[in-house]
Amino acid sequence: MTNSSEQEFEPDSSAGDSDQLTSLPDRLDGPANDSAMVGIGIGAIAQEIGLTKDTLRVWERRYGFPQPMRSAGGERLYPQEQVSKLRLVKRLLDAGHRPSKVLAQSIETLQHLAESSGIGQDAPDLELDHMIALLRAGNYEDFRYELLKRATREGLERFTVDVAAPLSARIGNAWAAGTLQVYHEHLFSEAITGALRALMRPLSDALRGRGGRPRVLLTTLSGEGHGLGILMAEAMFTLSECECIQLGLQTPLHDIVDAVNAHNVDIVALSFSSVLPAQTIANGLVDLRKILPPHVRVWVGGSSPALRRKAHDGIDHIAGLGPIDETVADWRQTAVL
Repeated sequence: MTNSSEQEFEPDSSAGDSDQLTSLPDRLDGPANDSAMVGIGIGAIAQEIGLTKDTLRVWERRYGFPQPMRSAGGERLYPQEQVSKLRLVKRLLDAGHRPSKVLAQSIETLQHLAESSGIGQDAPDLELDHMIALLRAGNYEDFRYELLKRATREGLERFTVDVAAPLSARIGNAWAAGTLQVYHEHLFSEAITGALRALMRPLSDALRGRGGRPRVLLTTLSGEGHGLGILMAEAMFTLSECECIQLGLQTPLHDIVDAVNAHNVDIVALSFSSVLPAQTIANGLVDLRKILPPHVRVWVGGSSPALRRKAHDGIDHIAGLGPIDETVADWRQTAVL
């Protein structure tokens, strides 16, 4: 089964599209030497939103949206308002809507559709809303202070579940709606990573070398560059007294297998956002399962809609951070150590 964002796809041989931020004319039909505004290259959209270049080209040809400008070199450049609409379109596609039904609609209509479908709605939390407002206003030091204050007050488990996870969802929703930019997300990622690492470090150091099981290897597959999900999972595994081996992001399959063998790993934990197409995720998991030792479990989690599908044999979906402790306890009951 293919991700809904890829369903109305056909190959396109267009070339010459830049991955960079570039200037483009203010008016869509204006000459290239008009006063400029910032336009976003097709590669940047493909990477940040999770829509392939070919999909964007097909939509342009078939539905008349998006309507990019062209640089002097013929590169597609997308105005900010079109990027904001594409973010919202991607959210709706992930929820099961069809490209043919949403691409022709105005962004206001799509926002109403998202609201009526319950997409991107945040649970009430005045403190988290205040932190988002600080980030949006550019008060990064105040944002970081509020984040560290919550981390100190809550402790690792509550900070991970009640602050890091919902705040990450809020950042994603605000970015999809166009009220936060990519640099806001990067500043947030840096701050939340630092807070989680500071909370985890004493417990991780105490667990290291004690021979605790299971030994969990954490990473993402090639193409998955979002690392907060796997970091939050590491926090919960650490609280469950697992010895964690963190490989970082986008690890090739054979390198995962080599690390599993070198570190006597029991479980490979992978996180997926909505960036990778469903079929890419399915193929990667099947290929990984084939080359891993049979006793090594594969646990997957994250926000990708592809994980809602029935899991392959030998691959277990953990739906959220909360069930990690129970899943680890079940493993300990059934595993032969």
